[in-house]
Amino acid sequence: MTFTEELYIKTKPSHTIVDKHPFVSLIRKNKIAGEMYINFNKICIYEIQKVLKLNNQELLKELHRDIEIPDMYISETLNQLLIHCKKYPLESSYQFYLGLLFGGNMLKKLLPTDHDFLTYSNPKQLISKFKSYLCDNISKSQEDLFIDNVNDAYKLVEKLFDEFYNKIEKQSLNIKETSLLDVQEISSLDGGPGTYPDPDNFI
Repeated sequence: MTFTEELYIKTKPSHTIVDKHPFVSLIRKNKIAGEMYINFNKICIYEIQKVLKLNNQELLKELHRDIEIPDMYISETLNQLLIHCKKYPLESSYQFYLGLLFGGNMLKKLLPTDHDFLTYSNPKQLISKFKSYLCDNISKSQEDLFIDNVNDAYKLVEKLFDEFYNKIEKQSLNIKETSLLDVQEISSLDGGPGTYPDPDNFI
């Protein structure tokens, strides 16, 4: 078994939790959720690229993304994730670059304005190159720590997705409450029953 095969197996449970998080399903139908997802990826990859060093300069150049830093609130959890990205850039590259390489073509359909950030011209070749690089450059004594660091990052992402999901849900609830209040205020000025929608049936 190669190192990347072992890495995949031993990080799959934590990766699956993130992939199946309810926030991820919101990306398909909520523009704000999509922006949150893209922006957190951009910020993390930006920090990774500031410190990442590879022995293979060609691979480093191929993986590189041109990023305009988004305006995004940095919560304590996101700050912890950014610190993790800077402290463990190679592990974080596995997490974030491969995320784009495997999922970018699907995500570009949901988030077309970020097409250039999400997609690579040769994703299959880059996946193979990056996996080979890890197998050739991570020593046996480093493997367990590398795996632990990837799993720790996924736990932070899960916590961050909890925050994102709760924020979206809170905004949605506030919109519904505001709509209900608007109808109730207007109904007090109406011309009689049936002139305006019943508040209980409005939402």
